[in-house]
Amino acid sequence: MYSLIFHWGLYAVPAFGDEWYEKRLLKPPRRKFRDFEITQKIQNHHREVYNNAPYSDFQRGFYPEKWEPSIWMALARQLDAEYVLLTSKHHDGYCLWPTLTTDYHTARDVVGDFKTAALTAGRKFGLYYSWWEFRHEVNKGTPDGEAYLRRMVAQLKELCDSYAPEIWWFDGHWAFRTQHAVDAINEAIAYIVSRTPNVQINDRTGAIPELEAEKKKSQDFMPPYCTFRVYKDRAMPEVAPNVPWEHIGTVGTSWGRDKTQKAEDYKSGQEL
Repeated sequence: MYSLIFHWGLYAVPAFGDEWYEKRLLKPPRRKFRDFEITQKIQNHHREVYNNAPYSDFQRGFYPEKWEPSIWMALARQLDAEYVLLTSKHHDGYCLWPTLTTDYHTARDVVGDFKTAALTAGRKFGLYYSWWEFRHEVNKGTPDGEAYLRRMVAQLKELCDSYAPEIWWFDGHWAFRTQHAVDAINEAIAYIVSRTPNVQINDRTGAIPELEAEKKKSQDFMPPYCTFRVYKDRAMPEVAPNVPWEHIGTVGTSWGRDKTQKAEDYKSGQEL
């Protein structure tokens, strides 16, 4: 089975470095970290080009009203992709549907139009959703963290009821390291499964020590509610698992658009 996941959001406006653009702006570059060079590069670029404007200002340059999803679906059909996924919300927290949970969203119902185009093209429709956002800590029981967890669950219920995707591709699970935080994830997933019993769900559903230990012990371990394993980004298991699994990789060096990439940065059709 072959699929496409479209990473699209405010980070497509600067289209520089990678889709963690906002995160790079939030922390000082430190040489001991492996992302030192790209963090420094993005901060310098943002200062020179955007005068250190808030990341949220990129909403002014993000025009999904001009977007034509049928063009994407023509590509999906050409590649014979069985299903297509869209980033409903990435780590920056910007939502691509008119959610009632926050004002930080597109005016156009991008998710709804993506679904319509996918089904019209005969493709299965799914959504990527990041549990984690750059600006929130969910493990310490702070008022901000508790409010975030409630909003997160509300968003998942909203997406489930409004769009009923056949596939859920979750991410940002590594930030959820306490049982309390993971309980919020399980609440959302239980709701999804109760409304769409045949839904497909990946295994990125929290990072409490017990769960991580089971995953490391056996590549065939399947967390509760999950129907397929993903493993690490861009990685292939050395031995074929005995459970449904998926390899996730990029066409170039970034998950989102990066206008600084050169032709040689992209994989060939044979490599893909």
